[in-house]
Amino acid sequence: IISLAFFVSSCGSTTTLFTQQLRDQYKLSSEDLKSIQFYVSGEIELTRYSQGAKKSTEDGELTLMKDEVLEKVVIKSGTPCLIREVIDGNRVTVSFENGNDRYLVFGSLHNRDGAYTLQALNWKKDDGGRLNYGQKEYDANYESKGAFLYLKVKSLNKFRLDQEVVKGKTLK
Repeated sequence: IISLAFFVSSCGSTTTLFTQQLRDQYKLSSEDLKSIQFYVSGEIELTRYSQGAKKSTEDGELTLMKDEVLEKVVIKSGTPCLIREVIDGNRVTVSFENGNDRYLVFGSLHNRDGAYTLQALNWKKDDGGRLNYGQKEYDANYESKGAFLYLKVKSLNKFRLDQEVVKGKTLK
């Protein structure tokens, strides 16, 4: 008598920090990364300030109008995102919304644990960083520097039992 049994058990999904070690360990290709749902760990706040001036003459007076605009982009902690492009071995572009040029760069550069964190053109000590988002340059607040990517990992265990019952051998 031969019997076969298959067991598949699921340990549920857990959230895991996206690191260079994880990427290397599981040999995640560019296509793999583009098909995984990622999330951002902390709030990212981008601001852009612009000002201009207009002049006009009216009733014999010079009128000056100062025009100021403050643009703000806020990406809340836990916001889902997708990797749109792998730049090199340790940097990726991540999109949070539609639009080809509306993305941020995350990478495992300049940190000890290999986590993919928000990258800026430059970070100022105890201040923010300057980065591009949607063909405009923004300032990210200092807290945004600590934002990293994480993903959910589902663990499945497959077990196969091959069992044969032997009747034994006797003398004749």
